[in-house]
Amino acid sequence: MIAPDKHTDIGTSVPYIAALALKQIKESGIIRYDDLKKYLTKQAKRSLGDTFLYSLSFLYLLGRISYNPMSDSFIAKI
Repeated sequence: MIAPDKHTDIGTSVPYIAALALKQIKESGIIRYDDLKKYLTKQAKRSLGDTFLYSLSFLYLLGRISYNPMSDSFIAKI
């Protein structure tokens, strides 16, 4: 899933989408789930499918973001 092979589209890979997400979360400080999904879909210029969720899970497991369920938003933990 994370390791690329010759068929991987780099523009929709988990590490690339995670990097875009982390950059956007850092710039805005706090961003709502829907706003982040719209931004990343626009940047990738195509539907991300499950890659969006895998990227957020990847960042969460690394401890780079936290999720606030009350406001349905993400905060960078840097």
